[in-house]
Amino acid sequence: MRTRFITSISGALALGLSACAIQDPLTGQALREQSLPKVAIPNQFSTPSVSGPALDKAWLAQFNDPELNELVAEALLNQPDIRVMAARRLQAQALIDAAGGAQYPSLGVVGNTGGRVGSSGTGLTGYYIGANWELDLWGRVRNQVAGARENARALNAEQEAAQLSLVGTLTKTVWLARGLQDQARLAEENANAAARYAELTAIREDIGASSKSEVSTAKASAAQSKEAELIAKQARDQALRAVEILVGRYPHAKPLKSTQLPALPPPVAPGIPTDILERRPDIMAAEARVNSAFYAAAEKRMARLPKISLTAGFGYINSQVFSLISGPSSSLGVGANVMMPLFQGGAIEAQIAYQNAEAQAALANYGKVVLNAFGDVENALNGEMTWRERTLALQTQLKEQKQILQNTEQEFVIGRIDQRQIQQQKIKTNTTEINFRQGQVDALTQRVNLYLALGGSATP
Repeated sequence: MRTRFITSISGALALGLSACAIQDPLTGQALREQSLPKVAIPNQFSTPSVSGPALDKAWLAQFNDPELNELVAEALLNQPDIRVMAARRLQAQALIDAAGGAQYPSLGVVGNTGGRVGSSGTGLTGYYIGANWELDLWGRVRNQVAGARENARALNAEQEAAQLSLVGTLTKTVWLARGLQDQARLAEENANAAARYAELTAIREDIGASSKSEVSTAKASAAQSKEAELIAKQARDQALRAVEILVGRYPHAKPLKSTQLPALPPPVAPGIPTDILERRPDIMAAEARVNSAFYAAAEKRMARLPKISLTAGFGYINSQVFSLISGPSSSLGVGANVMMPLFQGGAIEAQIAYQNAEAQAALANYGKVVLNAFGDVENALNGEMTWRERTLALQTQLKEQKQILQNTEQEFVIGRIDQRQIQQQKIKTNTTEINFRQGQVDALTQRVNLYLALGGSATP
């Protein structure tokens, strides 16, 4: 029995000595290899790109949009979510301070005074000032502090991710609102043109040049165009209200100062390294969660080792009832405490097993976040390439449709056709322009998605 006890103590001390130095946090490639051991990760993203400028974190400035920059600055100042983020950052720092306090000696005082008929009837008067300092020989406190720092880093990164998402959402919503303002105007012109076409058809029916069916068809088309105008205006107002809510204003649906969309920046340079994802806030948060969980697991393992503390204290005591040896008494002393768990019914081992499982879950979640990030980038790169080609096709359609409208107007001047054909071509031209405007918005949205996927900064 004695031999077994000594062996247990020796094993615990060996474990403690091996844990005196806490482990460095896992980062980058090493963490990806552990979280995704069976996934072959290339050094560069596979989606091809064309020659262009290098990627910049300050992505918002590349669009050169003064009104958007003003709205972003206002949102970062007034949006309620930003105040929530600021409070979370204070919480993160408080967690670090709370954990770090265990590294320093604690000091406390206890006092008592009373007469002969006090609550205890002892007439005891005295005080005691004591100090206690745990010697962190095995690294338990250091692991606790390191875990708190990683947890705080995760909280800060999550707030940065939320801020980046807010700026990205605001950016896309501003451009959508601008596009919808133009689309609502064009839809109104289409409704007017369809109504004019119905009027002309009714006039032709009066003189016997059109049938009643043609008149009914024209009126039905006019009603459909009017409905499309109302839907477009509703979508415009909803987008404008969304902008105001994101900025932190009351949603009046006031028009934006400009309806112009910024030019799409050139494509990013080819061969983007996959390591660039390490700057994404959500990946930084997942990485910190992994390290925080592993530090917590190490802290639980340290609970099996002796806890050694140094103590010191000074006390004074006097009583009106009991006779002390020589009147009032005072004392000063120092000492040391050693506490080591011998048997707790498996509670410590259960806590260690729980925390180890928590660390493995955090590691698996990191792999999930990384895979989703890879998917975000590949989809954004592919989406931008597709929208660039589609935008060129829409631009060609709009150019040719405007030429058709011009030719139709010339044919009307020389008397070859009537005004109905002009109204029809106006509707086709406006519809093509609506598609072109939406294509511009979608192309810009894909570029923003790419910047967000690559972890661009939230400030211009």
